[in-house]
Amino acid sequence: MPVAAERQLDSMKVKGTTRHFLLKIMGRNSMRVRHLLILWLLLFLASWVVYLTYSGQGSQICRGQQIKSYICQNYERGVIGGPVCQELCQENKLQLTRCLSKDAENQVYEGYWETDSETEPRHPVLFKYHMDLANAGYKKPETGSSMDDFRIMITAYLNRKLGEGNYEQLQTKIVNIADINHDGKVSLPEARSMWALLQGEEFLITMVLPNSEYIPKMLGFCGDLYVTDGLTSYRLYGVDFPAFVEFLFPTRIKNSINSAAAPDWPKKAHIGVGLLEFVEEIFDGPTGNLLMCDVNELSIGYNGNFDVKVLNLADIHSEKSITAVLQDRQCRTAGDCIFGANCRSFCDSDTGHCSGEVVRPNLQRVCEMLYDFLLRSAPSAINTQLKKDLDKCVALEKTSANMLMDHSLLLNELKDLLWKQISNSKQFMQQKKT
Repeated sequence: MPVAAERQLDSMKVKGTTRHFLLKIMGRNSMRVRHLLILWLLLFLASWVVYLTYSGQGSQICRGQQIKSYICQNYERGVIGGPVCQELCQENKLQLTRCLSKDAENQVYEGYWETDSETEPRHPVLFKYHMDLANAGYKKPETGSSMDDFRIMITAYLNRKLGEGNYEQLQTKIVNIADINHDGKVSLPEARSMWALLQGEEFLITMVLPNSEYIPKMLGFCGDLYVTDGLTSYRLYGVDFPAFVEFLFPTRIKNSINSAAAPDWPKKAHIGVGLLEFVEEIFDGPTGNLLMCDVNELSIGYNGNFDVKVLNLADIHSEKSITAVLQDRQCRTAGDCIFGANCRSFCDSDTGHCSGEVVRPNLQRVCEMLYDFLLRSAPSAINTQLKKDLDKCVALEKTSANMLMDHSLLLNELKDLLWKQISNSKQFMQQKKT
């Protein structure tokens, strides 16, 4: 055989061997990808099963039926009372359905209230219950306590939680709500129910803001379980993925899902206006300024009309109480002077204690939450101005000499800018603020 022919034959053998080798590797890689995909799907399904198991009524966090039984047993024994005890315990018109609790201490449940209305036979509600082991058993006020004793207890409690001040009007309001049968007296079961309710800081803020349109309306209580209007969404934006599967989704996929799940822009603007008006409402109110120390996008919900409702009210605190806590705290750097995620003050190097003056106002934190929420899909006519206002707002700090004036101007500018875009919408025309 000629030399050239032998070389060509050898070359063909090498190419054939190489192709076979490459196909073998590709086959193996294909199998690996397939196995990884199957493994990912199995992990997803397993995590979902675990989530459903732990979010059920039988888990350590969700104890809805146990709580209901405990409340109703004490009601039937005459230990506690409440305007909705009969509907909850005897008529079974109030039903707990889905557990929303994030921890065992603060119990939250979706449910419904059966009504005689033909248009809404089942009114959606939320049940809230604060598990306070230190005050379990409804032992306070003690037997033999007078109305004056009860008032003194409430006054001391308000001063402790809200800071020193005159809370006579708030105290009277609490006593009147405790008087379930409106006979001008507060019985021992009524007093014990109210005292147990007050141990939950969320209920206290509900009392501080009884007429607010921006928190879920309280419909009644039985013992220390209270009922509010239900909501459509329990977070400002995004999908509430189970924690077990959160890590399985790439960021790009999560962002796409969150964008698709968000309301359209006019509804987002309406939610934004409501949140800005809540900031206005809690600034320098009857009990002083309230601070949103731990409020985030998971603390903001809305109803079917896209009216904003602030949840997790236990994350809202009196400025006077926060100032006192921070001033009592020793520090080396400003990092030692943080209460919650959002309430910060300076470290006074001369005294070695925090100054106590909270640097960032509520509006700054709210603008951080609304920044991407409002700019995404914003109308081109206002996009530039909206971004400019939000940038100013996010930079707000009390270090500025004109902070209060800037705060007021920015708040009004943002509200006006958003309302001009949605005030002609049929859905929101009736809700336009003057």
